[in-house]
Amino acid sequence: MLRKITGAFLVAALGMGLTLHAGAAVAVGDRPVLEFKAANGAGQVSLEKYKGKIIVVDFWATWCVPCMAEADHMVQVNTTYAPKGLQFIGISLDKDVAAMRKVAQEKGFDWPQMCDAQGWQSTPAQTWGVHGIPSTFIIGPDGDVLWNGHPAGIDKPLADAFKNHPPRLVDAKVLSEAMAIADKIEAALKESGGETSAIKLLANVPAAARADGKLAERMTGIEKQLEAFATKSLAEVEPLIQNKQYVDAVGKLNDLTRALGALPAGATAKKRLAELLSNPEAKAQFEAAQKAKTADEELAIAKRLQTDGKDEAAYLKFKTVAASFAGTPAGELAKAAVATYEKNPALVKKANESVAAGKAKGMMGMAENYAKIGRAELAKKKYQEVISAYPGTSYAKAAQDAIDALARK
Repeated sequence: MLRKITGAFLVAALGMGLTLHAGAAVAVGDRPVLEFKAANGAGQVSLEKYKGKIIVVDFWATWCVPCMAEADHMVQVNTTYAPKGLQFIGISLDKDVAAMRKVAQEKGFDWPQMCDAQGWQSTPAQTWGVHGIPSTFIIGPDGDVLWNGHPAGIDKPLADAFKNHPPRLVDAKVLSEAMAIADKIEAALKESGGETSAIKLLANVPAAARADGKLAERMTGIEKQLEAFATKSLAEVEPLIQNKQYVDAVGKLNDLTRALGALPAGATAKKRLAELLSNPEAKAQFEAAQKAKTADEELAIAKRLQTDGKDEAAYLKFKTVAASFAGTPAGELAKAAVATYEKNPALVKKANESVAAGKAKGMMGMAENYAKIGRAELAKKKYQEVISAYPGTSYAKAAQDAIDALARK
């Protein structure tokens, strides 16, 4: 008798459109494929696209009472785990796509939704062997199914998935480099006075790498070790400011801001740095120091070119440094180097020719086009620009010859 009642209830439920969860062809351990264009504006979606994350694939429909009963639960799960590396994907078995979109928006299903309006004949339902909804799958970072069941029971399996199969949210190369920096920081902290080096290294850890749980945990420990040092460093800044040693003060504050921006000491350093740079005298001293530093770096490049025997490139670089950083020690040294090179007219001409090659050719071509269409005055003007911009070059001579030829017409 009980068996007959149970069978009758199942038939009635199916007749009402209330489907019960049933086993699926895609099973734990399988690596299913799923790719589609989202019906709610999320673009092209695939399991491969989200590889490295933990994925929840939820088969549902607006007409499914048990599915709708789990709506708030699904939103809560997504809110809790999405920042930790969860990606929700909805597969709707609705035949009315517009109705599905409306309900999804109302319920807060802000994840990609697939809906081909085929109901039980939907391609994913057929290929995954889903014959009852709600039916939810947890897929691990490597693409294999970790669990399948009713969404009401997803909490523990999902927590286990994050514990035993943590998402890989960071590019492997970026994470490896960040871990190497963390190693250096921890080594520096073991040395006497190594905190200064540690602070500078900490600023080089990419923010994106902190999405990895293990690295984030290491960084938290490192930052705690540096808090006392940061407080001490902030106290040391004030005497520097009082003595108008603004460059040193800005350097310390900048290091603390970059390395500890998210911590109280970093926020304090950032605020003090902004206050200091609003002081015209401090700002001018800092900008002069920065200009001198940049000039030294550019001069070093010119010297390397010279040492490597690349004299044409070295001459041009020295010339740029002399013009851009006039009045600085580096600018004066560059000016002297330029004067020495200019004792060799052949080298100077060759170097200037190489600079002129690209732009001068374009300008010459434009002038020639003006001449061909009878716009002689515009042609002469463009040729004159070549002469002014690239004096002493073959392009300047060709431009003058062209002007003379136009004058004879």
